[in-house]
Amino acid sequence: MALSRRRHQHHNRTRCLIPAISSVSAALFLLFFCFSFLVPSPGDSDHFHQTRHYSSMNDVIGEGNEVPVFRVPTSGGVYDRDIWTSKNAQFYYGCSNCSIKFAKAKDVTRPNHYLAIATSGGLNQQRTGITDAVVAARMLNATLIVPILDKTSFWKDNSNFSEIFNVDRFISYLAKDVEIVKEPPQRRGHIWAPYTMRVPRKCNDKCYTSRVLPVLLKKRAVMLTKFDYRLANKLETDLQKLRCRVNYHALKFTDPILEMGAKLVQRMRMNTKHYIALHLRFEPDMLAFSGCYYGGGDKEKIELGKIRRRWKTLHISNPDKGRRQGRCPLTPEEVGLMLRALGYGRDTHIYVASGEVYGGEETLAPLKAHFPNFYSKETISRKQELEPFSAFSSRMAALDFIVCDESDVFVTNNNGNMAKILAGRRYA
Repeated sequence: MALSRRRHQHHNRTRCLIPAISSVSAALFLLFFCFSFLVPSPGDSDHFHQTRHYSSMNDVIGEGNEVPVFRVPTSGGVYDRDIWTSKNAQFYYGCSNCSIKFAKAKDVTRPNHYLAIATSGGLNQQRTGITDAVVAARMLNATLIVPILDKTSFWKDNSNFSEIFNVDRFISYLAKDVEIVKEPPQRRGHIWAPYTMRVPRKCNDKCYTSRVLPVLLKKRAVMLTKFDYRLANKLETDLQKLRCRVNYHALKFTDPILEMGAKLVQRMRMNTKHYIALHLRFEPDMLAFSGCYYGGGDKEKIELGKIRRRWKTLHISNPDKGRRQGRCPLTPEEVGLMLRALGYGRDTHIYVASGEVYGGEETLAPLKAHFPNFYSKETISRKQELEPFSAFSSRMAALDFIVCDESDVFVTNNNGNMAKILAGRRYA
């Protein structure tokens, strides 16, 4: 009986509550309806409004159908802060000078003991190898022979050291650190043929002492082949500072390269106060080496797979996993979106340093839509001006290096050698 009474009371309360809920709902609906007349529609608001943009190459596709190829944001500039400078730039300072404990080369170099190296890769990879060779010679207390540049790899550039870098400056600037000679010495009337060997990658000072020094003491002249990343990243402070002196002070390009590079920089400055330099690594070999997949279907997999077979020891990677972890080079379109998101407007001038872009103009089109003021060394120079350099990939890369080095902002889609070197130069 008591249970029945409680049920009856609960039923009466529910009957009274329903009209109350209905009244409140009706009042809220009426309030929302009135408010809707007081605010502008999304179509009338500048904040929500987006204008359709089309490719500058083909505004529309199809026959008479206005279908946008891609949508470009109408805004892009951030005006409440300076996006061309860094507040922390004033706190960076050079740190390449050696300590007073670092002995002079003449006091530690072993007479008649020579180290030679053969570099590998493109310009900036070879530059890293040259830098490490100087440090390796110092650790071994040997005289360094001017490095031999790579002439047989994918880049196929037959330039000598002296055709890219100022060899006399290289030798004189480092005279107190390492003794350097241009050519191997003669022995019994013949050029001294060094003993060739290879060291493991990331070899530290103990590694060089145990592996190379005994051979050097016995043979007197040693050639280290395929010298790329053959020195550990972590070394004692004075050796790290020596790396900086080599890379950022001793290595200077030849006068013809410097003069042409200065012309390119001047032409970029003619129409704008600031410019962005983009090192765009999106060449077929780069994508093949990365093992990444960019949605090109079987065609892409077959084309890049053939190139990938050049590296017999290259591991099989998981393209999806690499993409999720941010290990894949950004596409040109992704770079454009990133720069617009950072606040660089459509009127920003951009210089692109790149080789053959996989997919050609179709791949570059979204980036050009975001930044119509799109330049390269080929577009701001005459064919005759580039003739002394165009047949040599490393010399062409040196021109790009100069324009990127002088830019107000440097951006890369892949954290490679050039990006690391330029980052160091900003505060070396």
